[in-house]
Amino acid sequence: MVKTVPVRQPPFISVKAMLTAFLALLLGLWLGRQLTESTTFHPGSSTAMQVYFSPNGGATHALTDLIDHATKSVWVEAYSFTSRPLIQALVQAHQRGLDVEIILDKSHLLKKNYHTGRYTRHPSPALKAFYTAGIPTYIDARYLIAHNKVMLIDGQIICTGSFNYSYAAAKFNAENMLVIRHVPGLFRKYQANFEFHQRTSQRYHPGLVLRHVFHWSDRRRTVDLK
Repeated sequence: MVKTVPVRQPPFISVKAMLTAFLALLLGLWLGRQLTESTTFHPGSSTAMQVYFSPNGGATHALTDLIDHATKSVWVEAYSFTSRPLIQALVQAHQRGLDVEIILDKSHLLKKNYHTGRYTRHPSPALKAFYTAGIPTYIDARYLIAHNKVMLIDGQIICTGSFNYSYAAAKFNAENMLVIRHVPGLFRKYQANFEFHQRTSQRYHPGLVLRHVFHWSDRRRTVDLK
């Protein structure tokens, strides 16, 4: 007697499912291509986002252009700040009468000797340039590193990401910067955070002694300056 073995039929895939999968693949390939370069997205009727990748991704040029076209205000939180084009753009914005305010990490004022653990006063070129121009500039020393890299422009534009405002970030580092426009709720959160850090920082002037400097042992103490 011959034993009959049932033949398994391949699962039925509808034309609609195949078409959906094909369209999803095309969409994924398109998004992947878009995300490899500076691209504008429009998720809403008025919202727009742009992303820039370093090295040589155009972030410095984009920031200087935004500052040059600002009409009301430019608020900045920065860790490293050595970019001459950005320093110059902020000084010129202040000279045009814009509300320019800057918060910098304590490394712009204090230089640490890692052998002795002691600090010396060493104002950075950016700090001196902003102070000389009359821009209100604050030192945020309550943290190990004030690592924010944020610009808030005209009450509606957010610039953020890993991108430091430096030549190295623009030319040599793997960095990213995201520009977000017209998202009021998100802007208010960034604005509130900026205002908090401004209140808990100290405005720079020559001879400034920082009250609260992060330290591993007690988290708050005035450093010994020599």
